[in-house]
Amino acid sequence: MQQTTGTAATEAPWPNQVYAWYVVVVLYIAAIISFVDRQIIALVVEDIKIDLGLTDLQIGLLQGPPFGIFYALMSIPIALLADKRSRRNIIMAGVTFWSLATAACGLAGSFWHLFMARVGVGVGEATLSPSAYSMISDYFPKHRLPLAMAVFTMGNLTGVGLAMVLGGALIVWLKAIGPVDLPIVGTLQPWQFTFVIVAIPGLFLALLMFTIREPIRRGMAASAGLEDKSQLKAFWGFLHDHRRTFLTLFATFTVLVLIAYGNFAWMIVFFVRTFGWSAGEAGLVYGMVVLFFGTSGAFFGGWLASFLARRGYTDAPYRATLLCTLPLAPFAALTFLWAPDGWWAAAMFAPWQFFGAVPAGLAGAAMMALTPNEMRAKISAVYLFFSNIIGLSLGPTIVGFLTTYVFRDDMMIRYSLNLVNCVGPPIAIVLIWLGMGSYRDSLKRVEGKV
Repeated sequence: MQQTTGTAATEAPWPNQVYAWYVVVVLYIAAIISFVDRQIIALVVEDIKIDLGLTDLQIGLLQGPPFGIFYALMSIPIALLADKRSRRNIIMAGVTFWSLATAACGLAGSFWHLFMARVGVGVGEATLSPSAYSMISDYFPKHRLPLAMAVFTMGNLTGVGLAMVLGGALIVWLKAIGPVDLPIVGTLQPWQFTFVIVAIPGLFLALLMFTIREPIRRGMAASAGLEDKSQLKAFWGFLHDHRRTFLTLFATFTVLVLIAYGNFAWMIVFFVRTFGWSAGEAGLVYGMVVLFFGTSGAFFGGWLASFLARRGYTDAPYRATLLCTLPLAPFAALTFLWAPDGWWAAAMFAPWQFFGAVPAGLAGAAMMALTPNEMRAKISAVYLFFSNIIGLSLGPTIVGFLTTYVFRDDMMIRYSLNLVNCVGPPIAIVLIWLGMGSYRDSLKRVEGKV
């Protein structure tokens, strides 16, 4: 299916690039807040286990499936809406909803109450990435897109880092205060009040979204003027025409997402159980690693892909991901098996975090470069469906399952993490290698060169 471009959108000049970067910064802040809200639970694992009487597997289930599955399911209808309606307004509504759901996590008194609140966080956050991917692609020309996407997705890692650093300090402070009595709500334990506090910034972010303008949609294919059913048929036809490309792209980045979320969910517990650190200490150190090495790695990935694209490599997002996935397994083994203390473990994990963050924005850049405008939110949603159903849902759950049912010892968390981190990267490398050629072919076909 050859892409034809809408004349008006093609002839319109690109938006002022200073303002375009302002939009990226606002969306970057949105990504930060979304990840703080979804990842703060990792800091209070042991407190939740004690108060609610849960196992590692149940904790893994709380961190993965209720968020990931419903995030994935809701991303499909939201993407259909985002390809036709105001993407800014969709994000604004989503931010408000997930912030209220985060606060609801703090009111939970049972496994199922917390489970349902996590579902709400997932549903709200499903609005952000498909809408943001589509919006950013209308603000930047193709050669600048990888870097813009990388900056947006840096917010994910900044959010994880801030959740650990600021969340750890917040928990230490709240534990010193003890249970808090709130009007109507009643008495909240420190871990519960943590959720309530971190929910507040999202409500201010919803107001900040008013400063963003909806951009002109560019690169509209002939299917853009069709009715909804015909557009969906055109979309599935496009996906089928490039099935090998999208299959390997989805599979590659889903494996990397699975590894990342397994780490996000359990690294604090790893430091606490293996080296006897407090949650506050572990949050500060691990958070700083993610904050500095993770965000710099994501930025480096966008820069590297843009650099390779300027040098004529049309498969630049794949090539950058391949190069930076190679060192992951060795650094993981050093972190989880060799490190004699927590500081050495953090030092060995820092380069892992740098290289592991490189693919953060590259899946989006690869998809947006290939996909017609009116299909961009939909293709993002399909990708997010698989990466969240498999990666986000199973990453934390697999680690918890291995600890509870394979190693049968909570203190063996390091071996569960090591297994996931040493098996996953080689699989991703093979998938990347298989997908590079088909991605190049797909780009040529879309651009009408074959």
